[in-house]
Amino acid sequence: MKRNILIWLTLLLWSCDPVVEAPEDQRQTRQQPQPPVTANPIETEIIPPKPHQGWIACGGRWTAGEGADLGAGFADQLGAAVVNAGITGEPLPGLLQRLPQLLDRKPEGLILEVGQEDEALNAPPGAFQKHLNTLGTKLSGYPGLKLIVLVSAQDAAYREPVAAFAEKQVAQLLSGDAFASPPTAVQHDALAEQVRQMLY
Repeated sequence: MKRNILIWLTLLLWSCDPVVEAPEDQRQTRQQPQPPVTANPIETEIIPPKPHQGWIACGGRWTAGEGADLGAGFADQLGAAVVNAGITGEPLPGLLQRLPQLLDRKPEGLILEVGQEDEALNAPPGAFQKHLNTLGTKLSGYPGLKLIVLVSAQDAAYREPVAAFAEKQVAQLLSGDAFASPPTAVQHDALAEQVRQMLY
């Protein structure tokens, strides 16, 4: 009897077709259901930056605060009404490139420290004068903009054109011994007090 069952099972298995897998490219894959795509119900509105309505300090190493502790340069001591945009080593051509973006903030006025970086780079005086003229032309498009000009150069070839520029722009002018030596914390304190009196 057992032998008959074995024979029947063998015949039954033998009569079945072998299992053949479909090639990979013909197999159906079960994909996970994807959530429906819906529009973001929260729309964001881009709000332009609010104009500063204060002052922006531009210039080189003095404005950037070289020689003082972080945040203790003269421009940083002037308070929240003044944004410090100074860059150590930036000559006048660099400032001219950045000026449109700075003026887009619609400041009440600019504190311009001019001359020392160009003097340090031995910029040709003729080219320096040309850049001052370009600066004057750009600023003429902003009537009512107040100016304080700090003459940080010592050589007369740079100092005198900056003083003439300030006079032509009807700007307040600060020049002299304050910039005669490399910046220190004490000099920054004294300069901050002088500029503060011009601002307020």
